[in-house]
Amino acid sequence: MTEAEGRISNSEDATATFTMKLSEVESKLEMALDKIDDLENRSRRCNIRVVGLPEGSEGTNPVAFFRTWLPELLEINAKGGSVKVDRCHRALTRRPPPGQRPRAVILKLHNFQDKVRIMQAARKAQSLAYNGAPIMFFDDFSAAVTRKRQEYYAVKQRLKERGIVFAMMYPAVLKIKYNGQEKVFKHHKEVSAFLDKESQRGGSPSTLPDE
Repeated sequence: MTEAEGRISNSEDATATFTMKLSEVESKLEMALDKIDDLENRSRRCNIRVVGLPEGSEGTNPVAFFRTWLPELLEINAKGGSVKVDRCHRALTRRPPPGQRPRAVILKLHNFQDKVRIMQAARKAQSLAYNGAPIMFFDDFSAAVTRKRQEYYAVKQRLKERGIVFAMMYPAVLKIKYNGQEKVFKHHKEVSAFLDKESQRGGSPSTLPDE
């Protein structure tokens, strides 16, 4: 009986050690994946995703098209009337049939400051269009960051309904100013819980200052 108990004890110890090592490996793997994702997003720092531009609008020389089209559309001052675009391409999916939603265009700008100016001008514009087609500009994040940001969709709708202005910060952090206090949320569930609590208390909204 003592020998059997000893074997069981040894087996339990081995299992506990294995579980501990597995947990350590999983933690290191998660950290490594986070670093890889961060590096990917850093490599996209000068990228812009243009959504809504009809297929073929950029012609046979997309880089030349976007160099002059961006300053013209957004009414921004640019040396020589153009911005430096290193490369650009449509999203790597099959070209949609006529009448379907066009593929997004991913641009890599040469200068980060040009990217900042373009995004600021796009946010300030009431609406943007090309030949009647609505155009939207977005940052080009990795799939992991994009997925995390999309998880905020429902709570952002609730914030809009309550008239609370919010800002999404990198990588997927939501910031609001509520009753004179700035609040930061690192997960969409935190925002949902906060709104539920404030709804019960009957709190009133306020807005973020322009940044």
